[in-house]
Amino acid sequence: MKKRPPVNFRTSDLEKKSFLIIDDFGDMRGMIKGMLQGIGVTRLDVAANGKDAVGAMEAKRYDFILCDYNLGPGKNGQQVLEEARYRNLIGLGSVFIMITAENTLDMVMGAVEYEPDSYLTKPFTKDLLRVRLNKMVEKKNNLQDVERAVDRKDFEVALVLLDKKIAGKPRNLRELIKLKAELCFRAGDYQQAATILEGIIAEREMSWALLGLGKVHCAREDYEKARALFEKLLLQNERFTSAYDWLARTLQMLDRYEDAQEVLEKAVTLSPNAILRQQALGLLAIKNQDEETASKALAKAVKLGRHSVYKHPSVNASLAKIRVRMGAGREGMKILKNMLSEFPDSKEASLYAAMAECVIHSDAGDKDAAEASLQRSAELHEQIGLDAGPEAALEMVRVCDKLGDSDKAKNLLHTVVINNHSDDRLLRDVGKLMIELGLHSDPESYIEGIHKEVVNINNQGVELAKSGRLKQALDHFEEAAQGMPANKVVNLNAARVLIMNMKENGVGRGQLGRVKQYLERVRKLDDEDPGLRRVHAMYRQLSLQS
Repeated sequence: MKKRPPVNFRTSDLEKKSFLIIDDFGDMRGMIKGMLQGIGVTRLDVAANGKDAVGAMEAKRYDFILCDYNLGPGKNGQQVLEEARYRNLIGLGSVFIMITAENTLDMVMGAVEYEPDSYLTKPFTKDLLRVRLNKMVEKKNNLQDVERAVDRKDFEVALVLLDKKIAGKPRNLRELIKLKAELCFRAGDYQQAATILEGIIAEREMSWALLGLGKVHCAREDYEKARALFEKLLLQNERFTSAYDWLARTLQMLDRYEDAQEVLEKAVTLSPNAILRQQALGLLAIKNQDEETASKALAKAVKLGRHSVYKHPSVNASLAKIRVRMGAGREGMKILKNMLSEFPDSKEASLYAAMAECVIHSDAGDKDAAEASLQRSAELHEQIGLDAGPEAALEMVRVCDKLGDSDKAKNLLHTVVINNHSDDRLLRDVGKLMIELGLHSDPESYIEGIHKEVVNINNQGVELAKSGRLKQALDHFEEAAQGMPANKVVNLNAARVLIMNMKENGVGRGQLGRVKQYLERVRKLDDEDPGLRRVHAMYRQLSLQS
């Protein structure tokens, strides 16, 4: 194959791009700004800390972000990148370049943990910066229309656009194929994702392709194939930290909890500053009754979480309970007090604090205080409603059972199962909890019975709709959604049948609002659910016609 000549970008290629420089030292901001201006950049903004950087990205979508890792008090560069990705402040066409003056393993692993597009070590020259920027321009070239489609969660349109670009065989062809595989996975088209990834691997065993194919096997519940791929990947590259995370998840689905913990322990040794991994290790160690590891990992997660978008009060509460269990009761209560200060005006934080206090008071033999905390927990759980999530409900189950209210615990478990009948990972946790607390002698049959019941409810409504009895189907699904307000499948079917009924019989008063309510429920649970996108497209089309 004839080798392509190197690309020489004209000044105008960079003049079109917008840049954000993030560094806590004014001299360094000035130096980088001067370098960029010297190579033709004209659209430049600067930020002196993580908070200002996030504010700038909230106000404007940048093409390039050059961010120092150490930003003084507050968020560091890794946490800026975390939040930008989590909140979709940077898109497919954006380039995030992490800059650091240190080259210790912890620092390097932390800098690359969330996969910035590139990485620069200080000091660097203007020529090196120009080469790196040109390389990124080529890699991210012409993705704006795809980015807009992805921002709308319209993956079908994004894939059509990608196919057109791929057909032209541009210089960033490999990047486009990788992106197509990722979007197929996000869209739930696992067969197409697998075909693309297997084609890449047949040519060369790229790490990202092996990881992607392993994720596809997980999504298809073929956990043994996934395990084999992740283990192979780690043999090839022991510093590929994402592979540790996915291997640990896979081993848990295979009921190999101690092996999963060992995998995560290796990963945090390599890269100790990843908050989600420390959280996962801490909670897994609790399941394995390894209090020392749980305490260490959760303490690290709480520390990392002070400036992270991924911090969550359940982690602080779990740490408090572990500390109490290890004999540090006063420290445990202090952790809860600090948590309420860190999450001011948060009912969710108050809920987790009340549940933890209930356990702590119960273990200390203070029945009255435990009962008061249980009452407060129940009230807060009721107030928060669907936003509390299944994890909070399972914690409530433990609290209720500890104080002897097994009926309340069983009712909560039933609610969790009916609302999450298709979430295998969660249902496994429910089954293990029922065995742990002695709430059922055969949890597998119990859960399977509820699963079949929910499937039958959905099937009955679908058959009514297919036979043209839309009014009966609508009544059926709306009643089901009332009883299962957090069930994605039921809520999507209720929205779908409402839309079908409006197309057939006209838009009735308040019906579009009801569709929006069902879709909003599902969005809160999983905003990338493939069914949500399809039904939302139907809703949008009907809204425009009304």
